[in-house]
Amino acid sequence: MSALTEDLDLKAALLAVKTEGATYVPLALDGAFGKRLQHEIESGPFAPVPQHVGDVAQEADSFLARGTSIGAFPLVHELLQDLSVTVKRDGKGIKGLAGWKPNLVTVQRFKPGMLGITPHLDSKRFTKLVAIFTTKGSAPFTLCRNRRGEIVARWRVRPGSLLLVRAPGFAGLEDGRPFHMVGGPERGERYSLALRMDARSTRR
Repeated sequence: MSALTEDLDLKAALLAVKTEGATYVPLALDGAFGKRLQHEIESGPFAPVPQHVGDVAQEADSFLARGTSIGAFPLVHELLQDLSVTVKRDGKGIKGLAGWKPNLVTVQRFKPGMLGITPHLDSKRFTKLVAIFTTKGSAPFTLCRNRRGEIVARWRVRPGSLLLVRAPGFAGLEDGRPFHMVGGPERGERYSLALRMDARSTRR
């Protein structure tokens, strides 16, 4: 059984990332797989993120899985593999995607009342594409024109959804990173997994 929904086609979504900087796929994660994945990640090990990183304020709990530590989360590893294959298949013709192999997963937990993350750019070391799945809960995700938070697009992410965000090297762009912000949930907890290709790790 695939980690992704049957017949998932990301061609149009990846083209939207090329032109708009980010896009939202309402349902990408297989429902039964998503429930098992949530059970796998929900016990952590979570720790609070720093409250400030430069000009960015944030409030969430998080943990990282990379390299051999991903093996401790077999369903996370399966999701990495399935998404990598799907992006390579559906991204044919978009420069850079044939070599996209996510090797870092950031799992985040947002509790009710938490700030989330104010407008920011992801690090330049995360290349090609950033993919963010929601496994539980709901919250707003906003694509911004600038660090002031002027809205370009806003989506309410839900369980099973996928956000795709442009990163350096996508379609041959040297940078191309869009500003975006993550809201905290109004009710309940939200869990997300961000899959990234860390260029720093690939050079080791």
